This record gives sequence, C-alpha cells and structure tokens, in this order.
Amino acid sequence: MSTSKAICLVKGLLQQRIEEVCVERVIHLLLNDEPIGHLIASPSQLKELGVGFVISEGIAAYVDEVKLYAKHIIKPTEMVTESSGGLSVRAERTKISSSLTIDREDVFEVIAGIVSPLWERTGGAHCSVLFSGKKLIVKSSDVGRHNTVDKVIGHAILNGIDLSSCVLGCTGRQPAGMVSKAVNAGIPIIVSKAATTDEGISLANRAGLTLVCRVKDGSFCVYTHPERIRGIYPENLT
Repeated sequence: MSTSKAICLVKGLLQQRIEEVCVERVIHLLLNDEPIGHLIASPSQLKELGVGFVISEGIAAYVDEVKLYAKHIIKPTEMVTESSGGLSVRAERTKISSSLTIDREDVFEVIAGIVSPLWERTGGAHCSVLFSGKKLIVKSSDVGRHNTVDKVIGHAILNGIDLSSCVLGCTGRQPAGMVSKAVNAGIPIIVSKAATTDEGISLANRAGLTLVCRVKDGSFCVYTHPERIRGIYPENLT
C-alpha cells in the first residue's frame, strides 16, 4: 500500500487529503531461466504468484524451486499482462495537450452515464463512455474493462471525434495500464467509479492527465491536475 495527495469532495466540502492507494509493479516471470511473460501485480507473495501462475496456466506440472531476482528493466514496447488479464504495451508516453475543463457537477453526470444494460442484466460487465460538450457520444460494454476503453476510443477515431475535447468515464479500476490508454489517445480527463494505483497516479501526473476516481454518493477524489475541474480551488479546501 502507498499514499497520495488528493483533493476530495466529501459531503459537499472540499478537502486536501492523503488517500491510501494500492501499489502495482511489473513482475517478470521466468521458467528454467527462460522468460515466459510479464504480469502487473501487487509486490507481495511473489513466490506464490510465480508458482501459482505456472501451475494454474498449465505451463508445468510441478515446481522444484523458486527464486526472486533483482529488478529488470522492461523494454519500452514490450507486452505485459495487466492485473485484469488484459494486454498492454509499455511504451513511452506523450504529454496531454488540451485546454478542456469541466464543472465538478459534470463528474457525476459522467458516472451516471456508465450505467450499462448488460451489467444490469448479468452483473458481469464493465462499461466506458465518452462525453464531449456535456453530451454522451458513445457507450461500450464488455467483460474486460480494458476492452471497453478500446471500444470507445475506436468509435471516436472511426467517426472523426476530437479526443482532446472528451472525458472518459469508466466503471473499472485505473492502474497505469488503463491510464496509458487515455494518455496515448490524447484524452485529458478520466472519471472512474473505482480506485486507482500508485503507478496510475504517477503516469497521470507526468502526462498531464486529470484523474478523478472513487466517484460515488456525491463524493470523488481528484488525484492529478485538478485545474481541469472548475469549482475546485485552494480557497475552498477545508
């Protein structure tokens, strides 16, 4: 676990708070000293993770010995398996260039838009939306949270929509692999019902992206670049 500063709206009051966030790291797996893959995971019980992955994926029938090695540097364009099972390319990111701002009330409008009929019927789907000019322009559902983001971004590209003027709303958690999708697409604001991670916050901060998470019951936390949310000013903080 780690901590991060955030500006949080709680029962109508703005507060500067220290929020607890999960830690994520890239874990490199080797079998008989040969690379077999890379995972995004919490940096605990790593021996158990390695053994469990090898056995549960049917890669080997047994494991004689487990070793932990020093950190290796992952190649800039190497594929990794995210914490939800989705694939991500860990590539160099660019900075967000957008003058978009939204009202703090818009945060709740975005979250209201991610209600998915598929989730209501099955309880087993994520949803992502894109808003532009306070209007919902596309909604996508999928069993994978990463896929929902890819779908709405793909719709925008195919229809000539300027992503630098869009807000991305998500049901899913926002680790670095999710945040990077918005950064690469040039989307300046992410709004999510779920939490983020230390690396998600770090990437959003470096890239100039506004990351709003844990939106529920009239409350939310802004972890990075709060200047894009109108109505959040230092003099309003308690």
